[in-house]
Amino acid sequence: MPTFTDAQSAPGAASSTVQFPPITRDHILNCSYDSWFPKYRTSCIKSRIIPLSPEFIEYIREDGIILADDDGAEPEDDEWESAPSTFRPVEEVDSDSDSDEEDEPPRLPPNQRFPELHQTIKDKIAELGGAVAPKLNWTAPKDAAWISPHQNTIKCTSPNDIYLLLKSSNFVTYDLEHAFDDCTSTTTTGNNSNIDSSGSPPFKPVLVLRSYFNPHTAMEFRCFVKHRNLIGISQRDLNFYEFLKDLRADIVARVSQLFNFKLRYTFPDGNFTFDVYIPEGEEDGEALSHARLIDINAWAPHTDSLLFDWPELLDMEVRGPVLGVVGGADEEVSSSDEDEEDEDVENDEDDFVPELRLVEKEDPSAYNFSSPQYSAHKLPKDVVDASLAGEGGMRDFARKWREMTEYRENVANWEIGDK
Repeated sequence: MPTFTDAQSAPGAASSTVQFPPITRDHILNCSYDSWFPKYRTSCIKSRIIPLSPEFIEYIREDGIILADDDGAEPEDDEWESAPSTFRPVEEVDSDSDSDEEDEPPRLPPNQRFPELHQTIKDKIAELGGAVAPKLNWTAPKDAAWISPHQNTIKCTSPNDIYLLLKSSNFVTYDLEHAFDDCTSTTTTGNNSNIDSSGSPPFKPVLVLRSYFNPHTAMEFRCFVKHRNLIGISQRDLNFYEFLKDLRADIVARVSQLFNFKLRYTFPDGNFTFDVYIPEGEEDGEALSHARLIDINAWAPHTDSLLFDWPELLDMEVRGPVLGVVGGADEEVSSSDEDEEDEDVENDEDDFVPELRLVEKEDPSAYNFSSPQYSAHKLPKDVVDASLAGEGGMRDFARKWREMTEYRENVANWEIGDK
């Protein structure tokens, strides 16, 4: 959901001069996974939603990483060597810091700090087949995949995998601290307050566990809805895939099918974006299967518009706009009707025809392989290795870093004095 750097958000980052309609707290809450998943469950990846306690949120926010030490906490099939269950960063390298740390009360591991929640997470992982992808209300910790023991993915097979990703992610911090930053402020509360006087329900953090699968990133798309009309579809993986050009009509048909029969008249807001994954067809002669709903995002500056620009989306005129909340919000098309949906979508001539944008071969963004995704949120390998070595490793790294910087300063001063 969030956009953190210019490199990640280009070309679709909204500038400060772009004028959005007022963004309400309700709109942000409507996009929270626990708000919409029960309604669209049949179109989503199998998921479990776990309410989070204040103790868990405090654990995520605090410095240092302390993992569970109960038996079987570490997965048996780690692709990489498991890290120690406890490691903490070192802020000082002198002897005074040692005495200060000794005076601090020891922090309990998660299995002792919130045992019921810890056990619930273990049980839900087992229910979902032993491998899950975690996220909070809006955001997945994809920027922390570099620290995962599962080869640069957000795959988790144990509670410790989840704790490590959540505590290492800047994206998760967004959910906890900045989810309401773009909202229209009220007279009694700030933009980012978790308490609202306008009648909106309070923000309740949840942990979402989705059954893990390894998607073909070329088949992930972001879709833009304005006045309950699907106006644009953008490729999410900004690399060139030649085979996509032959699937244009099928992609638009599958996205339109999901939108018209699941989302259009049931989602509370008329303007929003949603992400889908379209798997290969399961039957002979079927190029693509039904689109799966992955996320719903706010119609707001922090949502990346990818191959579109927010000004053009905001200025785009929609034929036959549907304003306000339409009745029958709880109705949903049953799965038995899905066989007729393709024909119905094709025969609906009154709908706005969405534009599908794919990365073209001559597009400069198709050759940006030198900048890995979320690279701005990664750490140098030396820092990671030192942290995994425990407190002594971080202390030794800090000492070597200080020696190196002092040496470079001395060399620079000598060169200046020699001129």
